[in-house]
Amino acid sequence: MDDFIKTVKPQKMYLDGLDKIISGANIAFYYWYENKERRPWNAFMPAATLEQAFYKTLCEFPLFAGTLTTDSNGMVYVQVSKDNLNLPVYTDSACDVDFGTIRDDGFNTKLLGRDFDHARNVPAPAGIFSGRKIKLAETHVMRLGGNSGVCVFVSVAHCLVDGQGYSLFVKRWAEINRWLLACNKGGSEPLPERQYIHDRLFLSEFWNAETDRIDPVTANSMENNSTISKWIAWLSPETRGRIIKAMVSINKRINCYFYISQDKVSKLCSDIKENATKGQRLSTNDILTATTAFLIVKSMRIVDIEAQAKPIPTIMRYIFGKRTEKQQEALVSVGVSLRPRVTQPDVLEYTGNMMIARLITVPLELVVVDPVPSALAKVSGYIRNAVNNTDAEFICQFGHLANRKPDSYMQILLGLLEYKYNLMVSNQALFNHYDVDFGMDIPVLVRPAFLTFPNSILIMPCHPDAGKGYEIAMTLTTEVAAKAIQDEHWMGLVDRCDYDV
Repeated sequence: MDDFIKTVKPQKMYLDGLDKIISGANIAFYYWYENKERRPWNAFMPAATLEQAFYKTLCEFPLFAGTLTTDSNGMVYVQVSKDNLNLPVYTDSACDVDFGTIRDDGFNTKLLGRDFDHARNVPAPAGIFSGRKIKLAETHVMRLGGNSGVCVFVSVAHCLVDGQGYSLFVKRWAEINRWLLACNKGGSEPLPERQYIHDRLFLSEFWNAETDRIDPVTANSMENNSTISKWIAWLSPETRGRIIKAMVSINKRINCYFYISQDKVSKLCSDIKENATKGQRLSTNDILTATTAFLIVKSMRIVDIEAQAKPIPTIMRYIFGKRTEKQQEALVSVGVSLRPRVTQPDVLEYTGNMMIARLITVPLELVVVDPVPSALAKVSGYIRNAVNNTDAEFICQFGHLANRKPDSYMQILLGLLEYKYNLMVSNQALFNHYDVDFGMDIPVLVRPAFLTFPNSILIMPCHPDAGKGYEIAMTLTTEVAAKAIQDEHWMGLVDRCDYDV
């Protein structure tokens, strides 16, 4: 830690609009490692080396030790002060539960105790009335019983990084740890140098108002000029975090992890492509997104019919939306990376947010029934068209609208609450989470922690030894999850399902 503190340079970094849109969330993953060779305690993921490597990595990601602040104009920035560092939480502890027990219970993290991953999904200070700052990064290394394995939990405020930035940090930590282990064994190879771009000015040249390529759904979501959006945007990050945490905690949630083999995915894609518009190319991601959209919207609709409108969510949508709930459409938000779509050099070294959500509306009657290949092909086509239309002009206009006013990002978020039936889908395949090798082999399993908002879905790659199947991670309300696991079409695709509550 002392070496890190010596390298700190004071800086003040204003966040971009793309950072602020997702500032109510953390990115958090569990990396599970098994001590297959039964190495002794001081040889398997040694604690001192891991911690040393963590702080050496932090030298290259100094914003993680900053403080999130809102200025008098409502602009959000990260302040790094050498005399007032907001150091990430780093914990290394042990439990009595062994790796085999964890594996047999579907890698349910509740076995590790309530305090294992308390950062979870919303960047908010600990305690309701405390004056504590928001920790922008938290790491917990949990050593499993009998030295049988380790679970590494890493949570980073989403306003600092997107999936690419998060992946760069975790992989650099693993790389430095491998280097230190080699040095401890007499190795003399220098540590490979890496250059990372944290400066948000990197994106500024893209945000150009000289275009009208934004689609109506996205434009409407940015026109929520309510007083409440201005009020929330001007709050301190700590108070805003507490409000978001309270909002997403109204309903009890559960994480569901559905494994689908490559054979079943291939069969699903073949059936749908046969019903697609002639000449249209549909990706596996389009088809999996459409399939999950049918599942979630149908399940939500069944819950709604059975329970009618629940008073608290209805009130929240009334307060935070336009009071004109769109109940005849479902909203599918698809994460789209901007990195392959811009020509800026070094784009892969930029750690800030370069993901946007493409908003796709689907007629409700199309997705509340059992999915047939023709309907799945139609919705997959909607998704493909939206992704294809995310070109340079669209990116410029989106960035301009997201940055035009201090509360633009909050207008976008509140605009989404107009849609009662909505879900968010993001594909993690680009980030190669299974490359995170601390020198003891790659992880046995990588899974996301609870996602911030209900009906959030991550399409995860599987372990290389499991072939090219997918694990679909979903954060759902318990009511929607109960209906989802009763859905015959969906469960006919699924080979295995685990739960984390």
